[in-house]
Amino acid sequence: MGDAKAVTDLVISLYRNVPAMRSGVCRICRTGPNNRRDTGEPFDICSSCDRTMGEHLYRPTKHVVPISLAVRDGDDNELYKVVARKEAVRASTSWLKPENLMAATVARFYEAHETCLTGLARGPFTLVTSVPSTRLGRPIRAFHILPQIIGMVSALKDRHKPLLVANDKYARVLAKRDSHRDSFQVMGAQNGEQVLRGERVLLLDDLFVSGAHVQSAASALFEQGAEEVVALVILRLIVPSPWHDNRVDIWQEASAQPFNFDRCCLCDPAGG
Repeated sequence: MGDAKAVTDLVISLYRNVPAMRSGVCRICRTGPNNRRDTGEPFDICSSCDRTMGEHLYRPTKHVVPISLAVRDGDDNELYKVVARKEAVRASTSWLKPENLMAATVARFYEAHETCLTGLARGPFTLVTSVPSTRLGRPIRAFHILPQIIGMVSALKDRHKPLLVANDKYARVLAKRDSHRDSFQVMGAQNGEQVLRGERVLLLDDLFVSGAHVQSAASALFEQGAEEVVALVILRLIVPSPWHDNRVDIWQEASAQPFNFDRCCLCDPAGG
């Protein structure tokens, strides 16, 4: 992927730091959980993760690592438009294609935090794959952008394998931000044989909204024998609504501090 640092430095102001684990931060997706009515103390996980990691899955992943936070609306939504809407972004005197910026983001983050990610997996990743598109009511791109991005990241491309296919029957379930163990299927799985037995999988997704897609995909991988699944997501969408104090605090903190690729929500060496 060329010089990922040079590419991402052109738009470094668009990124927002993802908080390290603490009270008021969801231990799964790093957005803000609600507070308990009886004590006023925050729940350990947000309501979205509580729902999407529930009973309709074989097994969810507890390891979700967002690279940046983002909002959908307002003046700070440029990175969201790149990742979610696949729009080019102005960088100095030229325009950056979304696939180039997304690949540079993944490459730079992975180079800095491979140890953090493999620590969650309890060993080096043996496979890298991505969450397939399941766009309800709109045609799916002929060539999904995530496999293309993985192919542009030298540290990941040799372990890349397109493992998952979407089950159209459950597209509406995912669209309603609910997860289901049958939403995705692992290619080549048949006759009860666990084709991923012992594999440590890095699962890439572009945007984490509720977790329904990531958790359904991770469940399919675990059901086929994966030893561990770590989800690396480029953006975690946050909605800093006035009635969610923890989300407001997280977004204000993220916006007040310069983004730093040398920190992540796991190691946080900069203390931000």
